[in-house]
Amino acid sequence: MASTYPMFNVFALPEVQGIDIMTAFASLAALYDQVDAVLEQTTSDLDLPCHRGCSACCRESVFLTPLEFYFAWQWAQGELSDEERDRIIDKALALYDIHREVIEAFNEPPPEGEADHFLLARELRFDCPLLDEEGACRIYPVRELLSRLFGGTFDDKGGIYGCQWVKEHLEGRHVTLLTARTTAQHLHTLPLTDQRQVYPYYFHRLYGDSPRELT
Repeated sequence: MASTYPMFNVFALPEVQGIDIMTAFASLAALYDQVDAVLEQTTSDLDLPCHRGCSACCRESVFLTPLEFYFAWQWAQGELSDEERDRIIDKALALYDIHREVIEAFNEPPPEGEADHFLLARELRFDCPLLDEEGACRIYPVRELLSRLFGGTFDDKGGIYGCQWVKEHLEGRHVTLLTARTTAQHLHTLPLTDQRQVYPYYFHRLYGDSPRELT
């Protein structure tokens, strides 16, 4: 059965015009590899409770940049079946409709007196549309940077940037970890990284009420 949704050509998107997107993708993949290598060194002896099918980190507000989304979806179009892609898109569009007001608020400046949208992000909770029926990430090899850092780095206050299970697991232990925000800043040397949004937002832009021309 053919897909309900057409494939899209990332190279034809207006914001990609004039950008060497293949070089940007290669640089992004290299950054992922570098971060993964350091995380392996800093967390390999911590016996973290993270394992395939544990989706605690995917039931938070998962944010990523446009470059990361295009990289992930380009991979998905080549690696996932039509049925899998349709399920992802259907779920993402439904989530956008449910959370539209909050999601679109991330495109506005933070509320007066606040440095970012942290408080708003706490209101946004849903299962990531990229999870399969067993709670595993369908695009795990190309998942976004923040999900790689979640569970194995420090937050801005020196606490664990991760779920409650990881925090409880590491409570009282002296650990040396990367700082999530500082590490994530390296992403902004690349193009198409000047904003972060959630997956449903990007899928709505491509396949929603007024989709772009897809080829």
